[in-house]
Amino acid sequence: MTHCIHRRNFLAGISGVAAAGPLNFALADEKPTITLVEWGGRTRESIAALQKYQSVANLRWELHAGGAAAIVAKIRAAKPAVNYDVVAAWSPVFVTMINEDWLETVTPEEMPNLADIPAGLFIRDASGAAKTVPREINPHMWGYRQDRAPFEIRRLQDLLDKRLKGQIVFPGPVLNTSTQMISIARGLGGSEENMKPAWEFVKELAKSGNIGRVASSDAEVNNSLTSGETSVGFGAASHFMRIADAGLPVTPLAKMPADSGFKAAIAMQGWCILKGGNTKVAKAWANAMVAPEPNSQHAAHNGVLPVNAKSSVPPRIAAIRYSNDELAAHTYTPNWEVVSRELPNWTQRWEREIAPLL
Repeated sequence: MTHCIHRRNFLAGISGVAAAGPLNFALADEKPTITLVEWGGRTRESIAALQKYQSVANLRWELHAGGAAAIVAKIRAAKPAVNYDVVAAWSPVFVTMINEDWLETVTPEEMPNLADIPAGLFIRDASGAAKTVPREINPHMWGYRQDRAPFEIRRLQDLLDKRLKGQIVFPGPVLNTSTQMISIARGLGGSEENMKPAWEFVKELAKSGNIGRVASSDAEVNNSLTSGETSVGFGAASHFMRIADAGLPVTPLAKMPADSGFKAAIAMQGWCILKGGNTKVAKAWANAMVAPEPNSQHAAHNGVLPVNAKSSVPPRIAAIRYSNDELAAHTYTPNWEVVSRELPNWTQRWEREIAPLL
C-alpha cells in the first residue's frame, strides 16, 4: 500500500474521517499513516485517547457503517486493492475474513504484548495460526433494571411472566449475531446446532406480549432500558455497565446458577491486520495498543474486560470478570462457524415465524 498524498487521496482522507471528528494534520511528520476501521462513539473516543501510548504511526480513521459485518462486503468489493490496514471487528466477522484468507498471521515474536494474552482468545485459521489481536472481552447476557422490573428476575422462565407485559427489549435476529437466541437455546438444553428450544420459547414470548421493543441496534437497546421504556433486555455487558454509569440500578445476569437457564456468550473484540497493507507498521501499532496500561484504560472506559493478563480491572467491571471456573459454569463460546453459516436461515425464520406474532 502506498501512502503518497495526492490531492485526490487527501480529499478522500477528509471524507473518511468527517463523521469521526476533525482531521488530524499530523501528516507532516515522518511517521507512516495506517488506515483504521473502528466503531464510533465511546470506542472511537477511547482508541483516540490511547494514541499517547504509541509513536509508530498516524491514523486515518474510517468508522463502521452499521454492524461490523458490513466491512466484509466493502473489502471484497475493493479487491485486489487493499484500502485498510487494521480493522476492528469481533469473533464471527473475524471467522469470515479468515475463511477469505485476508488476514496476516500475528505472533509474539513480532508483537511481544501478545504473549500476555490468553492463547484461547485468539481466533486461528485451520493450521492453528493466530489471525486476530484480541483487545477486550464483552460477554453477551441478560440483565434488568432493578427499579423498573416488577420483580427480581431469577430464571429464564421468568421472561414469560405476565407481569412483564411490554417490558422486554429483544434484539432482532441480526443484532449480536443472534447470541440472544443461542443463549436461550443453551439455557434450555440446546445449542447453536440445536435451536429448536429457542424457537419454541421465543414464540411463546412473542405471543405473551412481553416483548415491548425489537431492537435493531445497540443504541436502541441502551435507549430503551435507560429511558425506562423497558426493564429487561439482552446485550453486551458494556451496555449494562453504561446504564450503571448513568446512576441507574441494573443487574447483569452474569453469574447465575446453572439451573436458571441464563448463560452468557463470550465474544472477543479486537483487530485484524489485512494482507497487502502497511502490515509491519500496523502490527507495531496494534502491539502498542494491547500493552497493559492502554488495555486497562480502554476496558475501563468502555465497561469491558481487558485481555492482557497484566491489566488492572476497576471494581465495577470486576463484577463481570470471570475466573476460569466461573467461565465453565456460567458462559459458553459459540461455534462461530456454525453461527456464520446459519445466521441467514435464522433471520428468515424470525421474519416467517416470530415477527407476525409481535
